[in-house]
Amino acid sequence: MKFLSLILFFIISSATFASGGGGGSSPFIPLNPPIIVNIMDGNRVRHMQVIIEIKVSKLDNAAIVELHKGPIRHELILLLSSQDAATISSAQGKEQLRKDALVAVQKVLKKLADAPKADSEAEGNTKADPIVDALYFTNFIIQ
Repeated sequence: MKFLSLILFFIISSATFASGGGGGSSPFIPLNPPIIVNIMDGNRVRHMQVIIEIKVSKLDNAAIVELHKGPIRHELILLLSSQDAATISSAQGKEQLRKDALVAVQKVLKKLADAPKADSEAEGNTKADPIVDALYFTNFIIQ
């Protein structure tokens, strides 16, 4: 009986996610676990922990992001660990980092997910919409 209840719960949860949660808006995909990197603050090493959520442009794109989470996290770790603490201490610095992170994620997905579509674009088809619309820092800590 518990097994049947668990299966029913899974089916309902999957249907709710697939329908966009009833709201019709694009889903947000959390990149779990949090990304933790070392950054430099002058001659001192500090730690930065960031929790990121990605907003996909279409519901179908959520599966693409899930499939490529490893390369996405890799690029974000490289980007975040190259930052200087003084630069990202301000709101403007964090916003610029958010924009840079979005561009990095879009490049990774374009390279990995759109590779088979390169031939169709060369034949004159219009450029596809990006898979990811936005990237948000939902937690940003420097210690």
